[in-house]
Amino acid sequence: MVTIKDVAKRAGVSQATASRVAGNYGYVSIAKRRKVLAAIRELGYHPNRIARSMVTKSTQTVGLVVTDIENPFFAQLVRGVEDVTWEYGYTLILANTDEDTQRESAILTTLQEKMVDGLILVPASSRHSAIRAALVEQGIAMVLLDRAVDGLEVDKVLVDNENGACQAVSHLIGLGHKRIGMILDNLDITTNIERLAGYHAALAAHDLPVEKNLVQSCQFTRQSAHTIALEMLRQPDHPTALFTANNFMSIGALRAIQEIGLNIPEDISVVGFDELEWNQLNCPQLTVVAQPVHEMGMVAGERLIARLKGDKTSALEIRLKTKFILRQSCGQVA
Repeated sequence: MVTIKDVAKRAGVSQATASRVAGNYGYVSIAKRRKVLAAIRELGYHPNRIARSMVTKSTQTVGLVVTDIENPFFAQLVRGVEDVTWEYGYTLILANTDEDTQRESAILTTLQEKMVDGLILVPASSRHSAIRAALVEQGIAMVLLDRAVDGLEVDKVLVDNENGACQAVSHLIGLGHKRIGMILDNLDITTNIERLAGYHAALAAHDLPVEKNLVQSCQFTRQSAHTIALEMLRQPDHPTALFTANNFMSIGALRAIQEIGLNIPEDISVVGFDELEWNQLNCPQLTVVAQPVHEMGMVAGERLIARLKGDKTSALEIRLKTKFILRQSCGQVA
């Protein structure tokens, strides 16, 4: 393995001078810099990142923790983050929590040990976490993405979940639907809390009662949503419309509707939260509340880079707007 000592010898300079050129820090004359760069090319030298980080106090890595890598929503978030961080010379270390808070804590501890320069986190829970708080207190830059956390004063990049959900349910009410079911998952995360609040707000605005049996929560899986939807749709007074709180809930509900033999939108109308390519391939095409997913990832990346570059302003909460996309899955109540 070629070492910085070999580079210094070939260039005819001190090892300290060769290190400054290789690490791009400190002053080196133009003539000596050229000699060192020539030696690096000739020898095929690659800097030791661990040794370099001890000098620069930076590993040029960013930890990105999401809750489900299998979900296309998070894949788009990741792409948005990396499109920004890569341009600034940072490499992502990606981890998946499976909505498990203990696993999240273990991952955050590992990323801290790897000396990442900053963290972008989709939290598995909106409750207080000792490890998250400790990382912030230690000065590690952190940005929350998609979900907020109680009492954690860091930058947050979210969407206007409540307004998006209210718009979706109001549209169904405008078509004459009064019994509107909602399927959502973990009520321990802010996205679901806010989307449920939007559901309630739409009903209240049209003087419709909240019927508890029409709101069902389940695990964050397509199969769990399928089971809940079957139970709801098999009731004698089943809802005439469904609002699903995310793409996995939509998939499970659509499978249940097909299994029972109901027709969309003649027998039941459906609005989902999240826009994916398959929504337009579904027959009929699914009406959705779309989130600017790639933009969310990019904004989170930009906020983290700003913090790493020394931004000391107060923590920001950035809320991006959703977009209601009307397609063929909604119709007048039968």
